[in-house]
Amino acid sequence: MRLSFMGILSLVAISLALFLPFRNAEACTRIFWNSNGQAMLAARTMDLDEDDKPTIYVFPKGISKNGGADVNPARWTSQYGSVVMAFKGSLDMCDEGINTKGLAFHYLYLDGTVYETRDSRPAVDAGRYGQYLLDNAANVAEALTLMSQTQLVPGWMGTHYPCHLALEDAAGDSAVVEFIGGQMKVYHDPDKPAYILTNEPPLDQQRANLTRYKGFGGDLPWPGDVDPTSRFVRASAFLMTLNNQYWYLCPDLISRLFSAIRPEATPFGAVWFLGDTPVAAWPTLWTAVSDLTNKAIYFTHTMARNSFWIDMGKLKLSPGAPVLYLRADRTDLFGEVSRLLSSPAHPALWLLLLSD
Repeated sequence: MRLSFMGILSLVAISLALFLPFRNAEACTRIFWNSNGQAMLAARTMDLDEDDKPTIYVFPKGISKNGGADVNPARWTSQYGSVVMAFKGSLDMCDEGINTKGLAFHYLYLDGTVYETRDSRPAVDAGRYGQYLLDNAANVAEALTLMSQTQLVPGWMGTHYPCHLALEDAAGDSAVVEFIGGQMKVYHDPDKPAYILTNEPPLDQQRANLTRYKGFGGDLPWPGDVDPTSRFVRASAFLMTLNNQYWYLCPDLISRLFSAIRPEATPFGAVWFLGDTPVAAWPTLWTAVSDLTNKAIYFTHTMARNSFWIDMGKLKLSPGAPVLYLRADRTDLFGEVSRLLSSPAHPALWLLLLSD
């Protein structure tokens, strides 16, 4: 019996599904572009193995919150307003955000993460830690100081999606924080800026691998795979060349950065290879660019085929203003959408998760 081309593809897909692991499938890319002379811009893809139903929340300053840990949770009142992205709308699982000072954070998956052993410092659940930093820090240096004074504990999000953390600010500073072998490792060296982040292996090994490629000291051509080491090389290469040509063709900085992050997106159904073994790659669900200088967030959702942005200057972020939200996977979102943000149906229930 002869099989059609589509039949062969179906058999291959079924065969792969029998042995492809659920985890260790890699996810996400982040690029920080601070060399264009006009604005500090950070781009990231969200690659995931399930629909994260992304929800944007707007938090005014002056909200009392706690870290959500079972023992000795940190407690604080937010000093700055912020806009954050929440996994499936849960305030316990925020993975992206920017505050009114232009500090931004991004969680990216890192297999092999081992968090610190619990000590006496006040604790913040991983899914709330980004909020904690945005609420209390104006820049990367302040955020790192807070991270040394408190302890990130995994909770549900950190256990199911172990991550490393990228930070940037409106002054152009950047850092990456990883938890390796039970210790917090901080990459914050002005001589070796942490502008690119993907997934495994840890950042120091990614940097060592990068030196094997053209433009970075080696002879290898830039790779086209979707695995995290290849995406790290491509993202580094495109950031290196982003300022070089075609300003006359595309002077818009947001569009230029989107053009650099899109080649790191993972198509639905793509695989990468662990040795000779094909591994299902998590597809790119959405892509975002944060303008830290002008305080705006640009967003496109792959499945909803939308493209929109939020101008933080149009938001009410003073104490007493309401918490607002917007499902980011709506198909009708286009242009500046701050007018479409609304209050949660049960604000007391939402805030109960955060308040004292």
